[in-house]
Amino acid sequence: MPVRKIPIQTRSKSGYFYSYKNGRSIAYESLLEKKCFLMLEFEEEIASYEEQPLKIKNYIPDVLAKTKDGKYILIEVKYSQETENPDKKLSKKFDVLEKYCNNIGWKFRLFTEKDVKEPYFSNLSFIYRYITLKPDEKILSYVDRIGETNIAKLLEYGFDASDIYALIAQGRMQTNLYKKLSPESRIRIGNA
Repeated sequence: MPVRKIPIQTRSKSGYFYSYKNGRSIAYESLLEKKCFLMLEFEEEIASYEEQPLKIKNYIPDVLAKTKDGKYILIEVKYSQETENPDKKLSKKFDVLEKYCNNIGWKFRLFTEKDVKEPYFSNLSFIYRYITLKPDEKILSYVDRIGETNIAKLLEYGFDASDIYALIAQGRMQTNLYKKLSPESRIRIGNA
């Protein structure tokens, strides 16, 4: 559980993001942190993550992610203008966190708005709302039988769009999320 509660902010947007990967609501201090959480939900190698996870000297990093192979990644979420020319206090924080990670075999990572690529992020935001839906399983056998198709053909065949998006969000059907989702988006079982 977090070592620090996120205070109500007047300058930035704070709130809660429901993490299906963690099965609970995760507090965020900024919209950039919320974006980081959404992207962690879709990073295949990430098993779980926690906000405000521990105190290292006088610093509390933003996120600790655990990979499926049991490794840890300590993530500090900052805007690029802060990371490119960090003030003395922030520079010291980065040094302390990086040294801590090096000493115990963790990876240290900075997450900035530059990590939020479009249209990938918009696609994730869109399909995430369908992630817990129980989809029609017949879509999987249909796509498996015909090989590759597109969303428009699945809709023409009578499948529901929400089921298609749920299967994509759950990783059970693939499409190229780095291209804007549209009726022409190619859908398949296996790697996109």
